[in-house]
Amino acid sequence: MGLREAEALVRRLMPALQRHGQWITHIHTTLICRTPPRPEDLAVNSHLQTEMGRWFAEEDEKYILRHPQHRVAYESWLEQHARARALCRAVAANEPIPPADYEAFADSIRRFDDTMEVLVRELWDLLLHTDPLTGIATRTGMLPHLRAAHERTRHAGHACSICMIDLDHFKSINDAYGHAAGDRVLSAVSAFLVRNLRHNDHVCRYGGEEFVLMLPNTDPPQALELVERLRRELTELPVVLDDGRILHVTASFGIAPMTPEHSVRETIAMADQAMYAAKQAGRNQVCVWQDA
Repeated sequence: MGLREAEALVRRLMPALQRHGQWITHIHTTLICRTPPRPEDLAVNSHLQTEMGRWFAEEDEKYILRHPQHRVAYESWLEQHARARALCRAVAANEPIPPADYEAFADSIRRFDDTMEVLVRELWDLLLHTDPLTGIATRTGMLPHLRAAHERTRHAGHACSICMIDLDHFKSINDAYGHAAGDRVLSAVSAFLVRNLRHNDHVCRYGGEEFVLMLPNTDPPQALELVERLRRELTELPVVLDDGRILHVTASFGIAPMTPEHSVRETIAMADQAMYAAKQAGRNQVCVWQDA
């Protein structure tokens, strides 16, 4: 699921959860204060008349429908309404409420809250860790992958290379064509990198016009071969602007190996130094970090 889909899903889900919380408060008030239930509280199809019910009925985002917590949340939500209906009918009939029945109702609420908390937390994590312009990971979103790769390097000796990418003359693109054109370039380059990386590789927008690649199970000579291919193919990438004009861009690439003795931050700094060496050598080049 992409960033836009996640944003749309949150916009649909959060109001439904808010109204569901209000419904829970109303039911508790009815049970505790013994106030007359509303007609919809007693209806067999009461769950279908709520905003939460409409969300469950209409939500078609496959990420949610396939999530293992979705079925648990749906079943506990149905149970909440069934038990609330029975409890409200006892209030309407002026009958006592068995403590076990109320506790079962409270348990269904807890299960629903726990499962929805997992879903919502994952959605917010996706939003927080995804760059809104390009749809790829942010620097923060990339860090867990980098730390995990560093641990594999330290404990299992797995090779991993980091590549820093900086688009050449990006400021001049913004100055000559406007920031909308610069945004189009960033989006096009991001999509290009995603299309051309291997399944286990990772890419993030590090900041501005900079990107970072994480290349697991890849030593610097292998990374050089892969990144050189990216460099060549990037020069041929057409970036079509809104007015139909086509831009071509280049980038400078710096590669550094992830090693047990260097932290993630130090490895990125090494890749950054190699990238600046590529800039100083004339741009549109790939340089590998060399230990002084």
